Amino acid sequence: MIKKVEISDFQIDNYTVREAMLKVEAFLSETAMSTIEDISMEMLVKAGEDETLKECIQSLDLSVISEKEILKAAGVNSQERERETVEGLFFTEFMKRIARGENTVCLLAATQSQLAGLEEYFRGNYQGIKLLGKFSLEDCVGDMDGLVNEINVVSPDVILSVLPVPKQEYFLMEHKVKMNAGIWYGLGGNNAIVNDASGLRSLARRMVHKGKLKSMVSKSGQGK
Repeated sequence: MIKKVEISDFQIDNYTVREAMLKVEAFLSETAMSTIEDISMEMLVKAGEDETLKECIQSLDLSVISEKEILKAAGVNSQERERETVEGLFFTEFMKRIARGENTVCLLAATQSQLAGLEEYFRGNYQGIKLLGKFSLEDCVGDMDGLVNEINVVSPDVILSVLPVPKQEYFLMEHKVKMNAGIWYGLGGNNAIVNDASGLRSLARRMVHKGKLKSMVSKSGQGK
């Protein structure tokens, strides 16, 4: 199976869950912080007009395709990969591994309400996780250096971010060399765990992004 796929101007990882988890094991043993993010249609569409977001995607240590439409747009015809993507199996296996290893975690969100929902979800589903801190941007007064310092004080194995795109990527690009953590995992603000929108609104948003993504791929193909 091809390990990298190209869509428009982007190179994105296409590992199976098993292969991706082997990389996670290596990340957990390294001293420098490794970066993982879920790649959505929304992210690719916005990155088409945002160089910082595009740079962030290309610099990730592991990019995880989170929507089957990206696989289809990239020409990946694998039932295994589609099933893994639709069922969100990488996230599930990642969290099981962190819980099993009793690794430490910090949560990063835009609001306190998101943090409350995240904490309830993780405590209910992954009891082995050691939650060291919860941080929201709405509580941050002034620049973000103070927030980064608070994260560094607890020095977590994993930072789980549900900041919205591209704010999540701007934060990562500006502060990643300063953060003392093992792994950054960016889920994005539209992750199902924290998404307050109804199913119909979620579907509508996905359809809009799907249309824009198809247009990007089509234009890219015409330019070759």
